[in-house]
Amino acid sequence: MQTFWLIRHAQRLDFIEPAWFETAIYPYDPPLSSQGLDWAMQLAQKFADIPIDRVITSPFLRTIQTGSPLATLLQLPLQLEWGLCEWLCSDWTPALPKTTPIDELIRCYPNIDVNYQSLVMPCYPETLKELDERLTIIAQKLTRHHCDNLLTIAHKGSVLGIVAALTGEDEWRNYDLPCGGIIKLTHAGVGAASQNEHRWQSQIWPG
Repeated sequence: MQTFWLIRHAQRLDFIEPAWFETAIYPYDPPLSSQGLDWAMQLAQKFADIPIDRVITSPFLRTIQTGSPLATLLQLPLQLEWGLCEWLCSDWTPALPKTTPIDELIRCYPNIDVNYQSLVMPCYPETLKELDERLTIIAQKLTRHHCDNLLTIAHKGSVLGIVAALTGEDEWRNYDLPCGGIIKLTHAGVGAASQNEHRWQSQIWPG
């Protein structure tokens, strides 16, 4: 049985302190709020006894901060995947968002796997069609890596787009997944998605 956990990052700081954006060095790469950081610690404890083989996040600070306590507890490297990033929409950002530089990240999160190479690199600006195509590709690539228990932390649109791609259920794209929302996908066998991508079973997991 192959298990694929998809989690939306915890609460981000600019959601509760909008003024943060005005003075931020990386305004499109907000950290978690204090509540979000607390939730990340709770997430680690929630998954402490659940089999996880890999922890992969998008390269944005809020997903890294959400996943780092869990990866640390499980003694797993934290792999940063650009294919999981949020929708790169020109209405949201005037250019490709600048994320926190890797050297700064490693000082705070030394479990980041510096040797990991992203499987998919998005383009900017990105249409909805291009977003859907990107998420379909990254979903297929991740699930074909012969990993029994994969956990990813990403963004609302990317989580839901991946779930829709693997289950074949487009209604997932409109689901109101909250910060910290967890979706569990299961498949009959490792690598089986290469023959039939649309046989994943989905379950909303208590957050």
